[in-house]
Amino acid sequence: MAASTAAFRDEGYESTSMDRIAELAGASKRTVYNHFGSKEALFQAVVARLLEESMALHQVAWDSNRSLEEQLIDFVRAKTLLSEDKSARCLTRVVLGVYIKQPDLLREVIARVAEDESILANWLREADRAGRLSVPDPELAAHMFGKMTAGVLFWPQLLEGQMDPDTRELLTHELVQTFLARYRSASG
Repeated sequence: MAASTAAFRDEGYESTSMDRIAELAGASKRTVYNHFGSKEALFQAVVARLLEESMALHQVAWDSNRSLEEQLIDFVRAKTLLSEDKSARCLTRVVLGVYIKQPDLLREVIARVAEDESILANWLREADRAGRLSVPDPELAAHMFGKMTAGVLFWPQLLEGQMDPDTRELLTHELVQTFLARYRSASG
């Protein structure tokens, strides 16, 4: 997996061959094919791993003892981590290029984004029950938070490179405060 990740990241999907992956892995081409069957299956495994690593960071549980700001900042950081790491940024660009050419492969990614939003929607429900937020439609609010985060932090860093840390912090706090201006309850 490490060899295929490096090859796809550094050489792109089209330019990477199973021979090259086998060479980088120090394995035979037959072994690579026995494990994955095809370059497309191997690429999907690399993408699944990238998504799993990203999703592991999204496990922010409601904590009534922490401020809303701190917890929402945790969600922002988890959602933007891939765009802040140079290696992950390069691989994500390759993935996007493949999905533009083969949109049917994008279904799994869309399902993962929906799963990500459901984690935040559940967190929003808990904050609402605790009286800290007033969120009539947690799914819509989670969707909006995700789009705000992607538009302000993820896509700019993915396309333009990592932001200056001070700028990233400023934008993160502004995003969270904007979201809370809409959903914070009178007692929250």
